Amino acid sequence: MRPVVTLLMVAVAVLVQATIVNRLPFDWGPGPDLVLATVVAVALTTSPATAAGCGFAAGLAMDVLPPAEHPMGRYALMLCVAAYVVSLLHANTGLGGSGGGRLSRWAALGVVAVASLGVGLGYAFIGLVMGDAHVTVGAVAVNVGIGTLATTLVAPLVTLPVLAVRSLLAEDDFATIQGPISAGRW
Repeated sequence: MRPVVTLLMVAVAVLVQATIVNRLPFDWGPGPDLVLATVVAVALTTSPATAAGCGFAAGLAMDVLPPAEHPMGRYALMLCVAAYVVSLLHANTGLGGSGGGRLSRWAALGVVAVASLGVGLGYAFIGLVMGDAHVTVGAVAVNVGIGTLATTLVAPLVTLPVLAVRSLLAEDDFATIQGPISAGRW
C-alpha cells in the first residue's frame, strides 16, 4: 500500500509542477520545486536505493514533460543524487534520533532547503560543463537563491503531508501477520 500511495503522491507532484507551477509567470524568476520537496520527503522515509530510484523517476518525468528546456536526464541525475544523499545521511547519522530516526518538522524543512540549494547548484554546474549559455554567475546566484527560498516556503504544504502519510503507512505494520517461520514452531 505504501509504495502505491507514494507513487501517486510523486505523480501528483510531477503533474502539478509541470502543468501549473512551471507555466506560471513568476516576476521574480523560478517558482517552487514541488517535485524536489516530495522526493526529499520520500528520501527521509526510505532506503538510499529506493530514494535514488524515486528521485530518478520523478526527475526523468520532469525532463520529458513540457515545458522542459534542457537536455533530458539533467534533472533526473540531480534528483537521483539528492535523494540518495539525503536518505544515506539520514540513515547513517544521528540526525532526527539514533540512526535515521524520525526528524522534527523544522529539520525536515531544513533538509528541503539544503537539498534545494544543492540541486540548484548541481544543475547549474552540469549546465556549465555542458556549455549552456544561460549559466552565468549572476543568473545562477539569483535563480538558485530564489528557487531555494520558494521551495522552502512551499515545503510545509508538500513535504510535511508526504512525511505524515508515509509514516502512517509504515512498511512494518503488516510484516508479522503470519508470524515467525521456523523449523519447529509456527
